[in-house]
Amino acid sequence: MKTYICIGLAALLTACGPSSNETTTTQTTTTKTTTTGPGTAPADPVPPVAPVSPLTQANLDRVHTDMSPAEVQAIFGPPTSSDSKPIPIVGGTETTYSYANGSSAVTIIFKNNLVKEKSGTFGP
Repeated sequence: MKTYICIGLAALLTACGPSSNETTTTQTTTTKTTTTGPGTAPADPVPPVAPVSPLTQANLDRVHTDMSPAEVQAIFGPPTSSDSKPIPIVGGTETTYSYANGSSAVTIIFKNNLVKEKSGTFGP
């Protein structure tokens, strides 16, 4: 088996080759730069994607009795507003999550951190 010993980068790149049991890997990165100037039209802009509102009847239908606040937030995200108050006589806490976006609104009422009521109105 022959072994080559090369000194210097140039000699290494030109004179030394891999032996029969060596492998050489080369990685090349190409960067394309586009410039616009007189007589050059800019590239077509990508139209913005309108955000999809989670406030839909289909998502409200996914909410069911005894879901936790975390499960509701997994569907609708954090509420636009929330309010908590004690439940008289029975005890515990009633929390209302309100969601609003344009002409759509959803209200979820939790009693002791479990969904008990839901309602929604959905606009165009």
